[in-house]
Amino acid sequence: MDRFVYIHGFNSGAESRSGRLLEQLLQQPVIRPQCDYSLPFAQCLDDMRRQISRQVSPSDRVCLMGSSLGGFYALNLRGPAICHVVAWNPVIYPAVQLEPFTGRNTRFTDGGEWEFTRRTLLSYAGAPDPRPWHNRIWQEEQARDGGSGGRTAAPPPRDIYLGTHDELLNSPLARAYWQGAATLHDIDAGHSIADYSHAADVLKRGSVQGFEGGRPGGE
Repeated sequence: MDRFVYIHGFNSGAESRSGRLLEQLLQQPVIRPQCDYSLPFAQCLDDMRRQISRQVSPSDRVCLMGSSLGGFYALNLRGPAICHVVAWNPVIYPAVQLEPFTGRNTRFTDGGEWEFTRRTLLSYAGAPDPRPWHNRIWQEEQARDGGSGGRTAAPPPRDIYLGTHDELLNSPLARAYWQGAATLHDIDAGHSIADYSHAADVLKRGSVQGFEGGRPGGE
């Protein structure tokens, strides 16, 4: 079965407007994990993986979607079921870009308050580089130094939408960072996306539906 998963942004929640809009666009249920961004990076990543795995079977093919910090996680999550990743205005360097948000925060979805500590901010300094050539370069260096240097499976197809009026993140930086590692789309939008119709063709055509007769080489 083809499944769609949406990971919400920093001050949002599972009941976000974006998740509901994507369900309307896709005309099918979207799995929407509740992400606890007060957790350090590795714990938060594991928690998301557990939530998703409880709702996805091994035979499913998954399109993983995310916005802002949710886009960062969507691009970092790995799993054989993930066939396609779509992100909107993803955070690139959380340990730097999220520094203004340390301290008390309020979720838009339910008004709940939570704290983003400096310890959690700094945990993102250990986040991996999700671009595929980083892995190849690292493995070549490891092999040169006597390590195994084994090949890493190619990541699934990635589509990234960048708002040309993003008031929070630097879209030219994101474009430069992801150039050659994802299909990039400029959209006439700010950081928050009010209309996802620009992605209808990509999502409905679907890299998910596009893998007929087998699974992609996702990792």
